[in-house]
Amino acid sequence: MWGWLGEPPEFADPRFEHIGIRFEARDRLYPLIAALFAGRTRDDLVDEGQKRGVPTAAVLSPAEVLAADHFAERGAWAEVATGAGPLRVPAGPVELDGRRAGLRTPAPALGAHTAEVLTEWVRPAPPLPATPLAGLRVLDLGVIVVGAEMGRLFADQGAEVIKIENRAFPDGSRQTVTDTPITPSFVWGHRGKLGLGLDLRRPEGTEVFRALVAESDVVLTNFRPGTMESLGLGYADLAAVNPRIVVVDSSALGATGPWSNRMGYGPLVRASTGLGALWRHDPADGGAFGDGATVYPDHVAARLGALAALAAVLDRPRRGRGRRVSVSQAETILAQLAEVLALESHVPGSGVEWARTGPDAPRGPFPCAGDDEWCVVAVRDDADWARLRAVLDLPDDPGLRTAAGRRARRGEIGAWVAAWTRTRPPEQVAELLQRAGIPAGAMQRLVDHADDPHLRARGYFRLLHQPQLDEVLPTVNGPAVFRRLPEPRLRPAPLRAEHTEEVLGRVLGMPEQRIDELVESGVLESRRNG
Repeated sequence: MWGWLGEPPEFADPRFEHIGIRFEARDRLYPLIAALFAGRTRDDLVDEGQKRGVPTAAVLSPAEVLAADHFAERGAWAEVATGAGPLRVPAGPVELDGRRAGLRTPAPALGAHTAEVLTEWVRPAPPLPATPLAGLRVLDLGVIVVGAEMGRLFADQGAEVIKIENRAFPDGSRQTVTDTPITPSFVWGHRGKLGLGLDLRRPEGTEVFRALVAESDVVLTNFRPGTMESLGLGYADLAAVNPRIVVVDSSALGATGPWSNRMGYGPLVRASTGLGALWRHDPADGGAFGDGATVYPDHVAARLGALAALAAVLDRPRRGRGRRVSVSQAETILAQLAEVLALESHVPGSGVEWARTGPDAPRGPFPCAGDDEWCVVAVRDDADWARLRAVLDLPDDPGLRTAAGRRARRGEIGAWVAAWTRTRPPEQVAELLQRAGIPAGAMQRLVDHADDPHLRARGYFRLLHQPQLDEVLPTVNGPAVFRRLPEPRLRPAPLRAEHTEEVLGRVLGMPEQRIDELVESGVLESRRNG
């Protein structure tokens, strides 16, 4: 970025290579970027940014997403016939061995498959092991959030997950503004894993990796498409070593298509799928963008990848081999914007309008008592409106008895609701409306979650001790409340290369002398040599 800006002298000092220093200087840095971009087209900026290695993406509207060659060439859309005409809907964000695992048949009639389901699937529940994935070995090459979460979900349920990295390309979630030995972000994503330091760019390193693949069940990656193939470690290469291996590749924009090699962090993916354009204070009036540091869709895409990988593992006895699982983070967003995109494909502008206003009114955030406090209220139908009128003591206006009438006077209704919510704290607003049967929820900040009574009652958080950190970390518990499964065993996240000797000695039976030789040559890393 500094080179693209023309190497301004005020940012030439090497200290600006530290993320914390750049954050402190953002008030000077951002105006330079804005001036550089002014007067240039999105396409030109995206092309140059990607060539320079600067993460850059155009903020596309839903209509532009529907027209984009990239998604069309990837087969990301399916046509669905309706009484109002065909709709274009997302075809699904997961591919199995190159075939999209998504929309294949129309929605079933009520009870159409009851007999089939009862015959095939209703059987006594088998006894469960103490940890359901015990005995499964996962090689985790994943980085940042989506990669971390995929592996953590396996580790939480008892799988042996080996986190592989090296000092030349450390996991980005290890990056810290304070130079602490490990970050809470890394701990949350990599708890319970083993750490192996291995350089995959060296021939001896790929040999070690292939030997581990022969003894493993799953490989997790989320590199730019083609990275593993360039190392001689693509799915075909790994399946030749172990035909039962399941390989997951999660990428920003999919493994194929014109945009597949673009850099794509969360904000870029959201921009490329229409969400960035919708995530505004008022999309219709060009209001300020609301997309900040949110880590969406990483957590969702990670769960899709983990579920698909586990399904492939469970399917191995029938197939006799593993699979390649591909997850597009962009198409994860498309799937969750399905209603917006379907409407937009039918009547241009209607999807954006629906996203902005919803099918009824009032719907959206309303200001509450306090400093920047809010509550969301969502009227679904005429019955909800009648209940809301009663709570707010509003007159029964005949023009507002239908959704169409309420949508037409949305601003007027919103002013009435805001006048009522402004006098009450958000928790009280939500409680009063929920008690009356009206969907409502108080806006929470991250710091509010620990004291949320609902989350506390469900045991959503537990405390995790990481030796390198001074404080005990609140961390999410298991993915659901189970009757027959124990809670995950919380174990610390690994330091880089913390378990190199243990893993290679136990899994591969590698002699200590050979490990030392590979550490000395730089193929392996060990905590013993820093």
